[in-house]
Amino acid sequence: MHNELDVKYCLSVFNKVLSEGEISEGEISDGKRHWHGLAAWADFDGYTCYLEFNQVVVTLLFHGKYAVDMPNDDAWQQFLKKINSLRGSL
Repeated sequence: MHNELDVKYCLSVFNKVLSEGEISEGEISDGKRHWHGLAAWADFDGYTCYLEFNQVVVTLLFHGKYAVDMPNDDAWQQFLKKINSLRGSL
């Protein structure tokens, strides 16, 4: 199921969200940026990046590894559809 993920492409999406996204508003900023329904943020050293959409969080790790936290397969398929719909925007 997770073999469908192109980590290099996800990093491109991550960079696009960071460069063009808006910062979360609220009393306390969570550091997330939002763009086209996606959220992106990184840990303190920048080696771990996060992409979130529709309750799916993809953790992009060092050396091209990743982890996926998702409630169900339908949410995962919607995440893939969303990031693939952005191919012309990057």
